[in-house]
Amino acid sequence: MFIIMNTPNKKYTLRLDIIAFVIIAASFALRYWFVDSGQLNLVQDEAQYWDWIRRPQLSYYSKGPLIAWIITTWCTVFGNTEMGVRFGAVLGMTGIQAALYIGVSRVWREYRLALYVLFIAATMPLLNGLGILMTTDNPLIFCWTVGFFALAAATRNKPDHTPGDWPFIILGICLAVGILAKYMMLAFLGLGTAYAIILQLRGQLPPRFWFRFLIAAIAGTIIGLLPIALWNIDNDWVGFRHVAKLSTGQDVPLTIRFGPFLEMLGAQIGLLAPWWLIFILIGSRAAIRKTFFGPIGSFDHAYRRDLQATLFFWPLWAAITLWALKSKVEANWTAAAFIGGALLGGMALQGWWEAPHRKTRGKALLAGVAIGVTLFIFASPQFQVQDTLNPTHRLKGWSDLGKEIDRLKQTEFDNPDTVFFMSDKYNLTSELAFYSQGQPFAYCAWIDNRRMNQYDLWPGPDTDKIGWDTVVVRKRFQNNTPPELVKMYDSVSEPIFYQTTFNGRPARTFTLFICKNFNGYWPRKGFGKY
Repeated sequence: MFIIMNTPNKKYTLRLDIIAFVIIAASFALRYWFVDSGQLNLVQDEAQYWDWIRRPQLSYYSKGPLIAWIITTWCTVFGNTEMGVRFGAVLGMTGIQAALYIGVSRVWREYRLALYVLFIAATMPLLNGLGILMTTDNPLIFCWTVGFFALAAATRNKPDHTPGDWPFIILGICLAVGILAKYMMLAFLGLGTAYAIILQLRGQLPPRFWFRFLIAAIAGTIIGLLPIALWNIDNDWVGFRHVAKLSTGQDVPLTIRFGPFLEMLGAQIGLLAPWWLIFILIGSRAAIRKTFFGPIGSFDHAYRRDLQATLFFWPLWAAITLWALKSKVEANWTAAAFIGGALLGGMALQGWWEAPHRKTRGKALLAGVAIGVTLFIFASPQFQVQDTLNPTHRLKGWSDLGKEIDRLKQTEFDNPDTVFFMSDKYNLTSELAFYSQGQPFAYCAWIDNRRMNQYDLWPGPDTDKIGWDTVVVRKRFQNNTPPELVKMYDSVSEPIFYQTTFNGRPARTFTLFICKNFNGYWPRKGFGKY
């Protein structure tokens, strides 16, 4: 797959750069095709982030403002479409791949390793997913990756050489922008500080490091948190309370949740890909042996490389995965750690691939499996798979639902111009807003047990829609009619069950209600439940 050369020269590095460009360009083209061809409707969080851009604010209930800024930028180019929402993800993953390759080849000076790392990143299921779906993890990981190599450059301690100020400036910018994307960027500071302390103890840190690192850390953190803090001050700190609640987990501290933990572990294996997890484990074994048990020289490049990759994968990945024993954890929360995983896996892959006895058949098999599974993932929405076994099932049917509620609006009410849409879940509310004709504002009612969300901080229909009619949508088939819903209208229909379709195949199911004459009652019983 890759040509071996002991000492890279300009001609050779150009060939490696060309190979890297082909991998990155092919990945971009595949992701662009996937989004442009409408293979999947928007994920609920994507639709929510899009709805944020219609009410610009300094920050939002669950995230910083960067995701809204990115979507706003590309919606001005492509319109309020799936491509407009997702192009930032398609382009952002291109930036992540480029940052990985440039960082390994130019900062670490590991030219061949850069291609192995890039190949793993281009075929890792989670990173492929994040290159399609416009979530906060995409800009977070870009800032994390660039910041990772800025930290590597800032801690370079070659004889008669002290790093300049540019690595620290880039590091500060990455911290600020990354925090605006997702609070997880604050974990970078902890890992980076631990890395620098270990280098200091092992005599590997350059002079004048700590002062410049401290300035970058403080400046980046303040700039990143400032708009978020100002918004929280005006909104009773609900964003920080929400994050604190998610971080602390269940109220019972000794609860052990073995089932959810095994689910989380299985999800992590799938998102990394089992074969890349094996290489990560192999690479970690060698890196840990070198980092903690092997001798080091006055400037040991391999030691610094292995230490940084290990610290930026294992502590974060293991802590979040193990946290599933105590509280609900989303599989994507470990996303930032996958960059360190790709680096560890790339080190092991290079050693395995370039072993003198390695047969071409084994190399072709591994590369074929990695590429084949990647292509299968992109083609999977076209396959008829049982709902419980199809991870893309929950992304299907939103556009059809939008058509159905528009049909009800035109046929079931005397005046379609005085009809609004509503749900009891924030993610469903945002899908109604995006996929209904004209993309009107939708509302999220507190008619059932749930937590607060961004919609609760915005005006409800009680401000200007008293006397209007409503189509209410709830997830799945539900026979009961919420009592709170009955209080809000003069009349509420019996539940209407609707089976959506996507490309002519069954998709998600919903329960709809035809509600007439909204009386102004708008329940707000759950404020304070974060």
